[in-house]
Amino acid sequence: MMRALARHWFLLALFAGLAVAALWPEHVGPATAWIEPRIVVVLALFLMAWTLPSRYLAAELTRPGPALWAVLLSYGLLPAAAWFLGAWLPLPDLRVGTLICVSGPSTLASAVLWTRLAGGNEATALLITVLSTSSSWLITTAWLTATTGTAVALDPVALMLDLLVTLILPVGAGQLCRAVPALLSVATRRRTALGVLSQLLILAILVRAAAQVGAHLHAGTAALSAAAIVVTAVFCMGLHLMALAAGWWSAAWLGIDRPRRIAVAFGCSQKTLPVALLVFNEYFTDIFPLAILPILFFHAGQLLWDTAIAKRLAREPSPHPR
Repeated sequence: MMRALARHWFLLALFAGLAVAALWPEHVGPATAWIEPRIVVVLALFLMAWTLPSRYLAAELTRPGPALWAVLLSYGLLPAAAWFLGAWLPLPDLRVGTLICVSGPSTLASAVLWTRLAGGNEATALLITVLSTSSSWLITTAWLTATTGTAVALDPVALMLDLLVTLILPVGAGQLCRAVPALLSVATRRRTALGVLSQLLILAILVRAAAQVGAHLHAGTAALSAAAIVVTAVFCMGLHLMALAAGWWSAAWLGIDRPRRIAVAFGCSQKTLPVALLVFNEYFTDIFPLAILPILFFHAGQLLWDTAIAKRLAREPSPHPR
């Protein structure tokens, strides 16, 4: 029991923090008002990139096909499905929040970790992350401008610059730090502690956002039924599982080996939480305050489902050497 709690502490803390913030926003709101989302996101991304090993990346660049396919699915199939199927969601906030989430890049750390847990090719997962992160400034901007531009006055140039400064720069700086032997040693020895710190930073933003939503609900300025919450949760988890299945089976159809199929499946279906939170806080929080809900549901859903799926894949015999 204790080991299970240790493994899933972030998910438990996430649910507990969100529940407390939503139920008692009058207390949580003032306590988290000092948190600046942009600074926290930059720090979290830097810490994630600093602790992300990249020594196998050069070799994987000689076979970029699986990673490129995963990026195509992540930036093509997933946002398109959310845009097309999102009409079934009961509130505009929920549709917008889903689009914000799935238009972002793949996760910086989770795709690699879950690929490793499942016995997949970590280098492929890392390349997927690098490619989707480095192109987010353009593709995320294009999707959000096309799908939400009539609801929010998005400045595409400003959004591109935002993503470049707050996504590319900290990730690049984190990886450059690994080129300095002393800093690489710190990142290696303190990897677990730095990873926990980055997760705590993200948790702080989530609790702050949940307190804002709770304040809207308590004041009667936002209406959200229990049925709408359930529908949104099922919708977000369904999107993630659809993308994961598409990555897994399409990679098999293309003849990609099993370890890389695993990386494609996780890399194309998982989305990063910090970027979604940054975009939500900077551009959508005042107009669509409930858009935070699908972002939370998608992230929590991928943690829950992918843990079970990765363990199942790890138990299956692999016909190919890793």
